[in-house]
Amino acid sequence: MSLAKNDNEKGFLFTNYAAMLVQKGDWGRALPMARKALAFRPDRPKARGNLGLALMALGQWKEGWPMYDAIIGFDKSRRKMQYVNEQTWNGKKGRSVVIYEEQGIGDCISFASMVPDAIRDCHKVILDVSPKLENLFRRSFPQATVYGSITGLGKDWRRDHRIDASISIGGLGKLYRPSPESCPGVPYLKPDPDRVTMWKGLFRSFGKPVIGVAWTGGLDHTGAKYRKFSLEQLMPLFRMDAVFVSLQYKDAQAEIDAFRKRHPEVDIRQFPFGTLTDDYDDTAAMVSALDVTVALPTSVVHLAGALGAPCVAMKAKIACWKFNCGLPFHRENMTLVDHEGDWDGTIRKTAEVVKERLGV
Repeated sequence: MSLAKNDNEKGFLFTNYAAMLVQKGDWGRALPMARKALAFRPDRPKARGNLGLALMALGQWKEGWPMYDAIIGFDKSRRKMQYVNEQTWNGKKGRSVVIYEEQGIGDCISFASMVPDAIRDCHKVILDVSPKLENLFRRSFPQATVYGSITGLGKDWRRDHRIDASISIGGLGKLYRPSPESCPGVPYLKPDPDRVTMWKGLFRSFGKPVIGVAWTGGLDHTGAKYRKFSLEQLMPLFRMDAVFVSLQYKDAQAEIDAFRKRHPEVDIRQFPFGTLTDDYDDTAAMVSALDVTVALPTSVVHLAGALGAPCVAMKAKIACWKFNCGLPFHRENMTLVDHEGDWDGTIRKTAEVVKERLGV
């Protein structure tokens, strides 16, 4: 900083420093650093984005949402869409609005809790999401028109509708959620009832509790290295008399087979037709039928919360903003376990919480 020659250089340095603190989940220190960056470079989207993340993590949502939304279209992790030269929706009622998925499935599912608010205020809502979410969202929001075309594949439907405005699904926050307390916290996604019935029939045949588990999550740029542990570390949970079902979104059969050779007493299974599919409807039905889902921060936590399915979610050492402020989008049937300094301690605590929830 002592070598910085002008406000542009100072703004650049403070922006990088704030970004580093954001990546560390050091939200209290990130907040003032992000404000300093913005003071030097108020036009810099990344400086505004860092401030937005810190504000959101600390529960200061009214100020945080516009800042959080500042990097739409400027950051590769958050896309901006435009369909027919329309403006970004400002909340004006009675419009025909496209709401589009801007980032990962977990975020999209969380922010979908605000879709019913938009449906109430709009003449028409069109949801543009990933193909994986199309069927689940179509059933859950029957008043909206849903397309799974955000990836650029599928039907070009733009000329079939009047489009007055568009908005990212996270952008709805600045219109409808001024604080964590303003989140209803109730379920809003609806699984396929027939598939739920089939899963429940299978699980009932096991004659013991069925617990879904996910032990890795995230991508390199979303802190994946802090969001993983081994099956061996789950032994405090695996000592329960239960059947355990993998909720990994990648094929974990080789890992499970190797683990079961070492621990034949642990009944852990993978059902590819429930998790390794291109339709999240399959996973939603499966999660709805489980006695409880146990996971670290990953998409299936948000799925369980949106469905109102029983879930025990573990915080990571570095908590993203949604976990840091208590997963307010999902309160019903959700238990959040604080990180105990390492995964081993956190898992031991989680095992006790699961036993208490299941009454075993």
